[in-house]
Parts: sequence; structure tokens; C-alpha cells
Amino acid sequence: MHRFVIPATLTGMTEHLGTEVADRVRGFATQKRVTQTSLAQALGLSRMAIVRRLNGSVSFSDRELLVLSRTLGVPVGAFFGEVAA
Repeated sequence: MHRFVIPATLTGMTEHLGTEVADRVRGFATQKRVTQTSLAQALGLSRMAIVRRLNGSVSFSDRELLVLSRTLGVPVGAFFGEVAA
């Protein structure tokens, strides 16, 4: 199992950008043809839990964004619009 170190700049950011982050995650998943079921499995969540995150009603945790970064093959900063994917 991999241990992730969460950069200080990520801590707490997801709470403020929840909907924008969800939109970007959804966009990358669509672009890369990764299903909601695959995202849920990668995160160890139910399909309904991933749906709530993708529609912005629940924010992604920092750990979840790190896993999604690897799953979707994009830098974490891409979820915040900081870098091009």
C-alpha cells in the first residue's frame, strides 16, 4: 500500500472549491473514459458516494484527490485549474 504525503497547500482547499473540483474530476473522467464505477472502486466508495462527490454535494478529501490523480493520470493541481493536464 502506498503512503501519500499531502502537501500543505492542499489541506482544506477542497472545502472551498468543491463544485469546481467536482466539475474538473468529472471532465477528466469523461475525457479519459473512466466510469463512475471505476472511480468508486479506486476510492473504495459506493457508487452513490462517488455520485455525491461528482455532483458537488460532498467534497473530495485530499486523499481521494491523490488517488484520483493517479487513477486519471493527471496532476493533482489540474483539479484546481493550476496546471494543464
